[in-house]
Amino acid sequence: MSFIPQHLYNQILEAIPIVCVDVAIVNDGCVLLVRRRDAPAKGQLWLPGGRVHKGETLRQAAARKALDETGIDCHVGPIIHTDETIFEDGPEGIAVHSVNTCFFLFSRQQSVEVNLDSHHEDWVWIDHIDPGLHPYVKLCLAAAGLDER
Repeated sequence: MSFIPQHLYNQILEAIPIVCVDVAIVNDGCVLLVRRRDAPAKGQLWLPGGRVHKGETLRQAAARKALDETGIDCHVGPIIHTDETIFEDGPEGIAVHSVNTCFFLFSRQQSVEVNLDSHHEDWVWIDHIDPGLHPYVKLCLAAAGLDER
């Protein structure tokens, strides 16, 4: 898959919403969150995910993002939440508007090992919803079955 040149992608970001998937990877009653290195939401704990490629289904994108970002080969379950996010702190200072579909996923392997890509600096398995998380992340976690404490 070839990437869009940055100048063209910047024009797209300025003009239209981006279609994205996020994945709630569940293992042993916990959901995986990753800490973002890149804008938007830089430094925040988030669900793995990202843009859908042209010609790729949402389910295919969910499986690809799980594997690419976490190294976990997953079964893709149902859609658990659909929403949108709008960030003023996007790449190169461009606001980002995303339409997000979150899927419930679980690992194909018995033993789950996380291997993050270069866009994430840390990860954590959580068993409850922390009140400090972004509202979209909290909604996805609630849809995955976690409660606030």
